[in-house]
Amino acid sequence: MPITLNSDAAHLMPPFAGQGMNTGLMESSVLAKNLTSGNYETLQAAIHDCKQKMFAYAFETQRASSENELEMRHPDFTFQRFIH
Repeated sequence: MPITLNSDAAHLMPPFAGQGMNTGLMESSVLAKNLTSGNYETLQAAIHDCKQKMFAYAFETQRASSENELEMRHPDFTFQRFIH
């Protein structure tokens, strides 16, 4: 039996962009819309479309998180640039 992982179980997400929960909520929303829209002939087609969308979305948030982690580990890093 095929299994589809959703949200945090599906994406390794370092905590340096604050996007892990947002990614999970976005994926749940896309999956719910796909499953209820009537636009897909099969359940598998709806899930496949959701996975394709989320691979792109999750990749971008993972990339941003990794970049933030590297920046925060730099010895000269400061949060001052975020304070206006």
